[in-house]
Amino acid sequence: MSITSTPSAGAETDPTRGLAASPVVARWTAVAFAAASVLWTLFPLLRPWADKVVPAPDGLAAAWASDAWVFAHLCGIAALGLLAPALLGLRSLLAARPGGRGATLLTWATALAWIGAAGASLYYGAEIFGIRTFAEASLRRGDASLLDEVQVLREQPTATVLFGVGLLLIAVAGVLAAIALYRARVPWAWTGVVFAAGLVLVLPQFFFGPEVRIAHGVLFGIGCLVVAFAVTRLSARRR
Repeated sequence: MSITSTPSAGAETDPTRGLAASPVVARWTAVAFAAASVLWTLFPLLRPWADKVVPAPDGLAAAWASDAWVFAHLCGIAALGLLAPALLGLRSLLAARPGGRGATLLTWATALAWIGAAGASLYYGAEIFGIRTFAEASLRRGDASLLDEVQVLREQPTATVLFGVGLLLIAVAGVLAAIALYRARVPWAWTGVVFAAGLVLVLPQFFFGPEVRIAHGVLFGIGCLVVAFAVTRLSARRR
């Protein structure tokens, strides 16, 4: 009589276990966190700040029409967009651990980060291309009054609601990720607190000037980097 071994229920119900065991998942998860770190740090460093001072109209229009304005905001969009795949990779790694503690919370964190980034990106699109269009028209026509429409664009109700709600969802995703890392008792679990702080402060920092926003960019970057390091340590420990 032959005896056939059957897989455990956990292995059957969690399709990410085999995937998460691969160091490739850990590697790309760490890369996603690290890339988000660099991109968000670059956002306030590269962004022209002419709209936060009192420049001549031509200087303001030139700043808004510049490539630096576009590139900086694209960095911000890309950083927020990388959060969801990074959290999904982290979720796979935690699901592969005994008990899979924290994986469910990271499922929610991934979903919220994805929805939040999508909502915020719509507003960023207006910031990048809408404002640049007004600025280019102002320079072309020599009419500084066209820049008055920028504030109307920024305060469009639907756009601001999507932006605010999107960033709030990203903040919640950060908190859930921190709780998940704590519950999973992974090495360097405290890194989730720094990561969550960076995400929670994404929305409030928009109400401050360049210095605070640059400081927040550094905090956000450090939070993503330390989680990336925790991921590498977790992968090394599994091996």
